[in-house]
Amino acid sequence: MKALSHRKQQKGAVLVLVTIALFTLLGFTALALDGGYLLLNKTRVQDAVDSAALSGAKTLSLPEYNTHADAIVVVENTLKNILEGDGFEQVDIDVDRLSEVVNVEFSLEPVPFEHSDSADARYIRVTIDTVPVNQFFSQLLIDTWQVRASAVAGASATIREPCQIIPLMMCINSTNPPAVEDIPDDYDYGFNPSDEDNRGDVVMIKSPTQNTPVGPGNFLAVDLEDANGADGFRDGLAGALTDASCISPGEEIITKTGNMAGPTEHGLNTRFGDYSGNMGQFEPGSANGGEDAYFADCSVPLNDPDTIELTDTDFSTDTGSAVLASSSDKYNQLQSYVDYIGDPSTSKLPDTTYCSPKRRLVKVPVGDCNNPVDKGNGKHAIPSLGTMCMYLSQRVTDGPGNEKYIVAEFVKNCTAEGSGYSELQNGPDRLVLYKDTGSGDS
Repeated sequence: MKALSHRKQQKGAVLVLVTIALFTLLGFTALALDGGYLLLNKTRVQDAVDSAALSGAKTLSLPEYNTHADAIVVVENTLKNILEGDGFEQVDIDVDRLSEVVNVEFSLEPVPFEHSDSADARYIRVTIDTVPVNQFFSQLLIDTWQVRASAVAGASATIREPCQIIPLMMCINSTNPPAVEDIPDDYDYGFNPSDEDNRGDVVMIKSPTQNTPVGPGNFLAVDLEDANGADGFRDGLAGALTDASCISPGEEIITKTGNMAGPTEHGLNTRFGDYSGNMGQFEPGSANGGEDAYFADCSVPLNDPDTIELTDTDFSTDTGSAVLASSSDKYNQLQSYVDYIGDPSTSKLPDTTYCSPKRRLVKVPVGDCNNPVDKGNGKHAIPSLGTMCMYLSQRVTDGPGNEKYIVAEFVKNCTAEGSGYSELQNGPDRLVLYKDTGSGDS
């Protein structure tokens, strides 16, 4: 028998290859088309969940009908109205059984979001874990496409005005600061700020010794209208100042003498849930207590009430301000702002009935201490350059007056860290969406 030629042996091979290539091309085309359609519906579901979360947050901010149950009803009604509209025909959700697929939670803070049943939890998270999306071509390859979405909503961080400060000042960390009119909006006053990922400078806000740039006996306490006397200074550190106490850039900061070690400890430590000394009268739940100005922060370090003991030698004062060396063991032992906002295992919640989020963030006026003007009677005038947002690293330590340090970490902006205040009366705010730190879908 005569053997077939090589050419005749190859007949039909091209058809097989073209068929395989065609099916491969059709498969990729199906995945591309359905994949794009999946992303489209994922965006639509996310938008629906975002709208529902904002509706729930709006309900929580109302003067009445603002319970968690009310918010859940509004969330489900909002989702039902959206999902019954145009564009959701391919999203397989039974709008009459939303309570079975939609999870609604509440938290005292948006970042990190931690579920709380407390009536004071004013931040809301809406989650839909599995949403089947109908397919066209790819159903031969993949059984069912599914998407999920989550959204966190609530009041924005209260817009803190320069008036709402504590009655202590800091010196700018520069020997040649710019003029007030030349200070840019993002000026850091010579310090390194922290953010959500990096730790910033830890600064001594108040030294218990007299080694300050202003002069002997001056511990940088600020003479404010609402902070007169030791009790006024104490209450100012606790957060009880009103809008009458205001210092704007360009004005003079008037400092006064006196260590006031006891009022320093008692006032500031209320932010940590410590009402020792004569602060028991202000403790929430007591006969005269309950004012939110004396509430504890909702996150207190686990090492509390133990504190890191500090001395003047731990701080560098080359440019006037006292900065704790980042290479020191004490710097590493102090709870960082990154841990404070990101790792709940480093902190604990006190009685959540009487706590306010972010009470360990304070506004501190900053002045040019290079040329203080003596005003007599121990008072000095220092030009104000603005305010700094500081995160209180720890309680004021117990012990003699010459050991009561206030140390804090410089935070770039009190209102831009993705965290809010649940007490809406503290100032102007708006409802916003937050990134859900527990999910990559928000």
